[in-house]
Amino acid sequence: MAKKIIFFLFFIISSLNIIAQISTVVFNDEFLNNQNNWYLSNTPEGLTKIDKGRYLMEGKMLGKAITSTVPVNFNNINDFKIATEITKINGIDDNGFGLVWGSADPNNEFEFVISGNGQFKVIEWRNGQSKDLIPWTFNSVINRWDNSTNRLRIEKRGNIIKFYINDYYVARINAVPNFGNKIGFVINESMKISFNYLILEKLEEEPINESTPDKAIIQSASFAGTNELRYEESAVLKVIVANPTDHSIYDLALMISSFDDANIEYNRISMIEKIPAHDRVIVAIVFTADEEIASKTRNFELNLVNSKNIILDTKNIRLKTVQNSFYIEYSSPEDNNKPQNYNNKYNSPNHPANDADGCTKGCAYVSLAALIAGIILAIL
Repeated sequence: MAKKIIFFLFFIISSLNIIAQISTVVFNDEFLNNQNNWYLSNTPEGLTKIDKGRYLMEGKMLGKAITSTVPVNFNNINDFKIATEITKINGIDDNGFGLVWGSADPNNEFEFVISGNGQFKVIEWRNGQSKDLIPWTFNSVINRWDNSTNRLRIEKRGNIIKFYINDYYVARINAVPNFGNKIGFVINESMKISFNYLILEKLEEEPINESTPDKAIIQSASFAGTNELRYEESAVLKVIVANPTDHSIYDLALMISSFDDANIEYNRISMIEKIPAHDRVIVAIVFTADEEIASKTRNFELNLVNSKNIILDTKNIRLKTVQNSFYIEYSSPEDNNKPQNYNNKYNSPNHPANDADGCTKGCAYVSLAALIAGIILAIL
């Protein structure tokens, strides 16, 4: 049942129109001045200011989110693209910062956020109540930790909204009507973020009908070099997806599921935007392990899923993990009998503290069970 549920993560859709796009810039702010009347403040809760071509937002309090938006002209705009570049200067890594769109006010808006520890999320706020359209999801394309820069992009095309991070297609949802005509930014709790520009473009659509069925296949799936994974090393799963048909296939996803992936980090979903007729694409998925990895053979199921949530092909893969010989788990960090090479899992920089206190808009750490629960809520 859990495997069936997880397929809904990015494919809560009923139909697909593939369209070619021509764009017109409607709004472009590079923060050389405050001609668009951004909110500027310096209070105990936070700081917002324009400085040297950047819009700076700094949260100073746990339990407090700061949203800053400006109105834009959405008249006669059905399809659009919103893009920004964001630098995380410093602050907590387990909560979100990013784009706001379709906002009437902070209690009625949509958010596309990332976190310092490499996850992203899409949220709907309606009358002050939040709903995860996409729950916290790890993706390796996100540049992590302090002093990291990422590009976020939202594209609404027909009845679909797609999300991109650093020009990689990472997710999609059913289109949702805007609450209002404001776009902007949000940060959560104690972090300092700079936004380097904000662009809104109108997309002129030209429908391209795709009525033929998808028949893509997983041609091969194997780990490059070795299928062993150790701490501080990586294992790369190379997947070749082929399109044997006479037409292009759009919006596929490679979805990996396992009930035995503790202490392993990898992209559970990899989006494929297009495979031309009689062509193929290669998807590389990197697996990394933390210092608590145990020695065992893990089983993973790889599914190729189309935009209508139909499984086109399935492969089973195995990965052997090897325990770190210097890692010993103790009952508490105060144990006085630590060997010389003891790795303190409680204070390691590879395991930043996840403090749930004050997480107003959802902390960016989630177990598999919590992820599945979030998907169920999104579906309901």
